Amino acid sequence: MPLRRRLLALVALVLALCLVGGGVLTYLYGLRKINLEMSSAIEVASTAVSDALSDFGSNAPEDSQVQRIISSFDGDRHIVARLIAPDGTVVSASRLEKPKDPPPNWLYSLLSGEPRSRNFGLPPGSKKPGTIEISADPHNEVGEVWEDLQLKFLIVASFCVVVLGLIYATLGRALRPLEQLSSALERVGEGDYTAHVSETGPEDLKLIYQAFNRMADRLRSAEQQNQRLNEQLLTVQEEERSEIARDLHDEIGPFLFATDVDAQAIPLLVSRNASNDILDRGKAIRQSVQHMQIHLRAILSRLRPALLIDQGLSIAVEQLVAFWKARRPNITFTTDIEDTRFSPSIEEVVFRILQEGTSNAVRHGEPRAIGLTVRQTADGKLKVLVSDDGSGIAVKGSRGFGLAGMRERVTSLDGQVRIADREEGKGVILIVEIPLPPTRNKKNNHQSLTTSAA
Repeated sequence: MPLRRRLLALVALVLALCLVGGGVLTYLYGLRKINLEMSSAIEVASTAVSDALSDFGSNAPEDSQVQRIISSFDGDRHIVARLIAPDGTVVSASRLEKPKDPPPNWLYSLLSGEPRSRNFGLPPGSKKPGTIEISADPHNEVGEVWEDLQLKFLIVASFCVVVLGLIYATLGRALRPLEQLSSALERVGEGDYTAHVSETGPEDLKLIYQAFNRMADRLRSAEQQNQRLNEQLLTVQEEERSEIARDLHDEIGPFLFATDVDAQAIPLLVSRNASNDILDRGKAIRQSVQHMQIHLRAILSRLRPALLIDQGLSIAVEQLVAFWKARRPNITFTTDIEDTRFSPSIEEVVFRILQEGTSNAVRHGEPRAIGLTVRQTADGKLKVLVSDDGSGIAVKGSRGFGLAGMRERVTSLDGQVRIADREEGKGVILIVEIPLPPTRNKKNNHQSLTTSAA
């Protein structure tokens, strides 16, 4: 059930209970009022009949006098007077005023109460002996209660209708943003992160709307970033495959061909008994294999740098520099790597930063010199710098895969990444600061390095 209908149902239930409570109070009030009225009426009527009979004294009243006593109650609202013969038949009776709005039988049976009556015997010697009976008839009084009950019910029912209408309109206006929020949540669940809700309404709900909009914005940013990362990842993977293919074609392919040619020449040389030429061919094959092993090792180091990191960060950086020098001999590399062992997670992140920073500088900056620095600072941080004197990163400040990957790796270690222009002028500098464990010291570093070497 929608929230608005549920609230309306609860309010209607409360109003219905109030209406029932009001009916019960009205019933109790009406019952008490009728009892008082009937008691008072019977007492007044008894006094009047007693006074009328006492006026006759010892003289027997005439039939007309007795009839006059009975008729004196004609048109009374509460009392009916009857002349009853000794055999119990009603000789004559007064006429009760009829109620304007006769009450229903069920209400009369609830409010009428016990019958109230008084009997007065006629003096001896009367021509028609009998008894005068007066009885209280609550029809008119119950009719008044019925009219009052109808009026009160109409007033209360009108009030309830007005209240429910106002509550319905107010809830519709107040809960409309919640309906929009529900619709927006459904859209977000279906992957539409552009869904927003209006930040209007009560203060408490406004905070919820603001929080939802912030969540939707973050989800949309995350989705866009993931999309860019996937696109950049595919691009980087394709570039890496192309580069590996070029390396295999340019570096490995010629030596494989040369090895095949030398191997095919050996049987011919054996048939000629040219032992010196056979030795030369064997040496050439071995040199080709050694050359291919070096290039294969370089390719594997790019794919699996952990093997290099196990030997130390400085050695891994040397291999990284050697890799780029072989491909960009016109670039001058300077390194300042602290010869200290860190935790494997930190060393891997630092190497990836140096690797990605160098790759960006070479690919985008066309530099003549690149500097790589890894040093501890006095405030217990590991500072990593990659600087170049090129034209800078073309996508500086963008959210490409490389920079986003750096930030994710550094953020996982509670570090920070900054990219700035070099103070010397031309070029860009990548600055990364990673906090180190507070208990690290030189002695522990030395012990860790010795243990690793062992």
